[in-house]
Amino acid sequence: MLKYILLLILSTGLVLSSCSSKKKQAELLEMSKPVWLKERPIHPNYWYGIGITPKVGGAMFFEEKAKERALADLSKQISTQISSESDFYKVEDTNGVREYIQSRIKATSSEFLEGYEYLDKWQDDKNYYAYYRLSKQEFYARKAQRKADAISNATLKFQQAQAKEALHEHRVAIDLYAACMDVLSGYMNEEAAATIDGEKTDLIAESKDRISKLIQSFDIKADNDQIVSLSGSPVKEGYLQFSVYDASAHGVSNVPVRFHYSGGYLMNELAKSSEKGHVASPAFKKSTTKTEEQLTAEIDLMNLGRQVTKNLYVRKIIEKQKPNKVEVKVINQ
Repeated sequence: MLKYILLLILSTGLVLSSCSSKKKQAELLEMSKPVWLKERPIHPNYWYGIGITPKVGGAMFFEEKAKERALADLSKQISTQISSESDFYKVEDTNGVREYIQSRIKATSSEFLEGYEYLDKWQDDKNYYAYYRLSKQEFYARKAQRKADAISNATLKFQQAQAKEALHEHRVAIDLYAACMDVLSGYMNEEAAATIDGEKTDLIAESKDRISKLIQSFDIKADNDQIVSLSGSPVKEGYLQFSVYDASAHGVSNVPVRFHYSGGYLMNELAKSSEKGHVASPAFKKSTTKTEEQLTAEIDLMNLGRQVTKNLYVRKIIEKQKPNKVEVKVINQ
């Protein structure tokens, strides 16, 4: 019995000793925790990023994951800072445009993270911590240089668009004005001006205005205002010709046109104007129940926007214009 009592006392002592040792280790670990984990650092000249990740997998994996999260932390702070500096004076807050600009700000903040510095790391039993910083001065210097490069590139596209517009190559001009705006899509909440022909030009606002005016100048006409044929007889493709013109009566090429027939389904409702602006009517079968139907040809702004650019903001500029259209009577005899 005495032997068992002695063993119990010994084992209890070992447990207590082990608990005391673990507590001491925990205290030492807490004491070794760096200042940047105890209180988030704030400095007028730097942004700081802290990344925390579980120690799962190999060391290379969780160290890289902690770095990614630290840089994401930096990016979030930069995005918040830029947003607070922005007043969105150039764009309408409708149809998700603000959200689009916000997404560009977020992307921009990530793009300008070059120049970040590794400062420190720390780990406990469960997690790994990484500590980085980015100089605000370096960030804004890089941002300013990229903006200057973007304005230079956009200016070239704007001048090319002007030249194409003067030659009545309006569709190419629209593409170039859209490209000008796309280059500056990260700066739509800022001034983006260039000196062109001795005048200060707001490239975003002016490109937007010229795209709108060009589209508004497009007109579509038919070479006849009616089709007369035997009831039920099919109408062949090209039976009628439509043309897309600009304000100076020049044919406009490569403009998408959408047809609609009130008497039924069209096998092919989409077409595109030729080099001289011509568009052939689609084939269709006339109604056998009504004496009169309508064939409508309309400039397809939704397709035009998709063909011109992937930039959502520019697409909305194109799509919100009032499309010109023409109606032709289809008379059944």
